[in-house]
Amino acid sequence: MLDEIINRVRNLTQDQQKEILEILKTWQIGKQREYQRLKAKSDIDVELGNRVIQTDTSDISASGIYINTEGKFETDKTVRIVFSIPGIDKSFKLKGIIVRVEKSGVAIQFENITPYFRKILDNIIWESNKQGNDFT
Repeated sequence: MLDEIINRVRNLTQDQQKEILEILKTWQIGKQREYQRLKAKSDIDVELGNRVIQTDTSDISASGIYINTEGKFETDKTVRIVFSIPGIDKSFKLKGIIVRVEKSGVAIQFENITPYFRKILDNIIWESNKQGNDFT
């Protein structure tokens, strides 16, 4: 079904595509994140100052990652992270900022990620979800 939608949208004029995009945005207000998440338990190294925490992920998106940890963390702190997505040979080495601290984990938003690299990561996540992969 998604392939048919994409093909039909490609055949529309640019003005019609913009109109469809605006309709989709209104349908998704408050219901969906900008990037799809992949539920994935994957090893991750988090460098915060002079500490390195080795833990695992809960979910990954093209904008950030949620890690499982009970360590002491503060929001607005910069971290460096190294992780991989199950089924993908390449490791991702990114910089991020802690945006949420919870009892069971920490949400990290990626920083300084290029649009090209974000698109690659988003495509990998979409393909994994499309194939029904659940790596938890």
